[in-house]
This record gives sequence, structure tokens and C-alpha cells, in this order.
Amino acid sequence: MEKDQKILNILLELEKNMVKNYATAITETSTEKLESDITDLFNDTKKIQRDIFNFMSEKGWYKIEQADCNKISQDKEKCENQLNNLEN
Repeated sequence: MEKDQKILNILLELEKNMVKNYATAITETSTEKLESDITDLFNDTKKIQRDIFNFMSEKGWYKIEQADCNKISQDKEKCENQLNNLEN
């Protein structure tokens, strides 16, 4: 793995974590102004994360596997069952 690829892997992971943390912060804000400010940061960070991902994909450094339709169906059924259990 190239040095640049390693660095971008680290940056991508950091950006993804920041997106998650901003999303949590948005739901826990106490004022609309703070929510708006954090939402702006969230959107900026999400764009940076996407730009890094796209760059890495173009370089062939981030490979996406084709999803198995059976696995998707199983996961969907599992989520539906969990949701039904919560409703009961």
C-alpha cells in the first residue's frame, strides 16, 4: 500500500467519524442557532469525506464489492423482525 493511500485511508476514516459525531451533535443541540452551525459543519465534512472517497475510488484504492442480493434480503428481513418486535 502506497504512503499516499495510507494517509488517505486515515483521513477518510477520520472524516467518516466526524460525520457520525456531527450527526449526533445535531440531534442533541439546545438551540436552533447551534443546530444550524453544526449542520453547516456536518455538510462541509460530509462533502470532504465524499471527495476523499471519490478520489480514492478513481485511483482504485477503494474497492466496492457487489452486494449479494440474498444477504440484502436476509438483512432486510432481520431489520423488519426487530422493528416488529419493538412494536409488540
